[in-house]
Amino acid sequence: MLETTCKYFRRSRFIDHIAKERLKLVPRARGLKPNRKEGEHTLALLHFVNSQSTAAAQATAVSCGAYHTAALLVPAEIADDPSSSLSRDCKHSLYTFGRGFHGQLGVGGHDDSSMPKLASLGFRVCSDNPDMEEETMPAVVACGSSHTASISRRGELFMWGLGSSGELGLGQWSPLELAIPRQCMVQTRIVSIAAGANHTLAIAETGALWSCGRGREGQLGLGAFNDNPRLTRIPTLEGVRVVSASAGVKHSMALAADGSLFTWGDCTYGQTGHKSVSHNMQAHPLKIVDLDPGPLAPDARVTAIAAGAYHSMALTVGGALLAFGRNDTGALGTGDKIDRRTPTRVDLNGEEPEDGKSRRAVQVSCGASHTLVLVLNNGRMEVRATGSNTWGQLGQGDRKERSWFARTVVQMPGVVAVQCGDEHSAAITGKGVLFMWGRGDCGQLGLGDVKGKWKPTALRAFKVVHPEKTLRRSKRSLPVVRPVEPEVKRQRMADVWHYM
Repeated sequence: MLETTCKYFRRSRFIDHIAKERLKLVPRARGLKPNRKEGEHTLALLHFVNSQSTAAAQATAVSCGAYHTAALLVPAEIADDPSSSLSRDCKHSLYTFGRGFHGQLGVGGHDDSSMPKLASLGFRVCSDNPDMEEETMPAVVACGSSHTASISRRGELFMWGLGSSGELGLGQWSPLELAIPRQCMVQTRIVSIAAGANHTLAIAETGALWSCGRGREGQLGLGAFNDNPRLTRIPTLEGVRVVSASAGVKHSMALAADGSLFTWGDCTYGQTGHKSVSHNMQAHPLKIVDLDPGPLAPDARVTAIAAGAYHSMALTVGGALLAFGRNDTGALGTGDKIDRRTPTRVDLNGEEPEDGKSRRAVQVSCGASHTLVLVLNNGRMEVRATGSNTWGQLGQGDRKERSWFARTVVQMPGVVAVQCGDEHSAAITGKGVLFMWGRGDCGQLGLGDVKGKWKPTALRAFKVVHPEKTLRRSKRSLPVVRPVEPEVKRQRMADVWHYM
C-alpha cells in the first residue's frame, strides 16, 4: 500500500528491505530468494511464505471424509456482527454433516444430515470451582472414511464413528461404532491428527508419532501386518521429531522437522515414493532417499504433505509440487495417466502457455482420486484441481476428467485453504466463507439438500472460525460454563472412588 501511494517508498526499495528482514525471521524460509526473472519481488515472496503458514493453520478447522464433513464454525449472524467478532466471546463450535450411518457425525444418532449439526466434546469440572463445569473446546478436526477425530485446546484426543478395525484407538473392548465423541486415553498431549480410510495417526507435542486401526498392509508402521485397537507409538521413528502426518487408504506419510519424508504401507502404485522395494507392502517407516534434505537446496526441501487414497503429494519450501502414486484418473496432474513410483515435479502451468509469471504452490490436498492445490499466481491466489471428476469435485462446472491442474470456474476471492474428501471438495476464504462442491448425495456439502454441485457453492449460514480463535491463547474464544448437576457430581465422585 505504501509503495503504490508514495514515490519515496517505491524508489528507495525500503519496503523490499523490510520484507527481506521479515523473511530472515522465518526458519524454513532461510535461503529462499525471489525469482527475479519472473518478476517476483521480496515482498511477494514474504506473502507466499506467510500464505503457506496460514493455509496449514486454517485447514485444521475443516476436514472432509468419504461421505461426511466436520468443521469448526460460527453462525454467520454472529461472525458478521462487529461487536462480537472482535471479542473473545465469538464462540465457535464443532459441526458435522453428511452420512451418519456409523455414528461419524457424533450427535448421538445414525441419521444423515444435509445441514451442519452441532456436536459436543462434552464438559469438564472447572479446576477453580468444583460446582461449575466448562465445555471442552475443539481446536482441530479430522475425518476418515467413516470415523472422526477432534483435538481439544488442551491436547485431548476425542474419537467417534466406525471402529471395526480399531481406528478409534480406544482399546480392545471398545464398541464397533460410537455415535458420540469419547476421549482416547493416550498418555501425552496431541497436537495434530490424520485420519485415513480405517487407520489414524496422531502427533504428540514431543514430535512422537502414534498410530492405531487397520494395519493389514503395514500402514500403522509398527512392524507387523495386523490391526491395532490402541494408539501405539511408532518405535522406529523415536528420535525423529514429526511435524506433519497424512494417511491414505493403505499407506501413511510422516514429515520430520528437518524436511525428511517417511512413508510406509501399501506401495502397489508407487504411493510411498521409493525407487525399489522388495515387495508391495512395508511395515516400517522408510525415508524417501530422493527427498533427503541433506544434499537438497533449502528451497527444495519438503514442507507439507498430503495422501490420497492411492497417491501422494509433497510441497517444497519454494512452492514446487511433487507427485507420486496412482495416476489412472490424472490425479497427479502430470498431463498423462502413468503411475509414478518416485516424486515427480508437476508443472503448475497446466495446459496454460508459459507466460513468465511466478507461480508457487501454497497448499495441497488429496481426495480418493483427485487433487486440489492452492496456487499463488503472480500475487493472486487460485484453486486448481486435477483427476477424477465423476461428481464435479474438480469445480469445473462439468464432469470431465482432467490430467492437468485447471482453475475452478468460480473464482473464490481471498481463498486461503483447501480440503478434499473422497469425492467432494472445500475451500475457505480469509473471511471464513466455506465453499463446498462435488458429491453431495449424503448431505456432505452441508447445503441443505442431497444434490451434488459441479461448481463451488458458499455455505451461507456459517463461517469457519479463524485459527487465532482456536490455536492462539491470547485470542481464544471463551468456553461455555454451566453449573454441575447434582447427579453428575455424585457420579463423578463415585468414579473417582472406584479408581482409587
